[in-house]
Amino acid sequence: MSETSLTMADLLPDPIEGLAAQLKAHAADHGGGAVPWSLVESQAVDGLKNELGNFNLFTQLAHAWSSIGAVRAFRDPAKQPAGQTSIVPLGQHQAVLTAEPALNLVIAGFALPPLRLGFLVTAIFESVHLSIREGHLHSASPGKCMLTAGLSCGSVPLHPPKELTHVKLPGEFHFQPPWKIP
Repeated sequence: MSETSLTMADLLPDPIEGLAAQLKAHAADHGGGAVPWSLVESQAVDGLKNELGNFNLFTQLAHAWSSIGAVRAFRDPAKQPAGQTSIVPLGQHQAVLTAEPALNLVIAGFALPPLRLGFLVTAIFESVHLSIREGHLHSASPGKCMLTAGLSCGSVPLHPPKELTHVKLPGEFHFQPPWKIP
């Protein structure tokens, strides 16, 4: 995983506990019949990874960080002269990232309504240093970070939030293009 290709799909737990049960219940609610559920689950996981692959983790973090008041203050040209780069430290904090993928299933020729899922990732940082120039985030240097992720179907969690030990953030990453602070 390169820093530019790290997506929300990379944060999915493996295996995804409870997904097969939700798929069966969804199909039963809409007239689905007997099918090889392991195959359906495998295809659903592929579809989920494809959907979550559209959510770049670093874009999600930039969005979360740019909502913090101390970062938003750097939109003001009076706070930072043109051409000057500021290194802005953020102490311990958490960023909550969400995605709401939908699985479109066709089982035994019968198209089911989309199965809407919720994906919640919590990143708890000991610290982060952000490089800001002319109202844009240019790069970030995160300190130690603990990531947890949980998948739900409506209000039903498919599993308890899991710590993601298989994902390590790089010591520094650059926003390409720089992220405009709204």
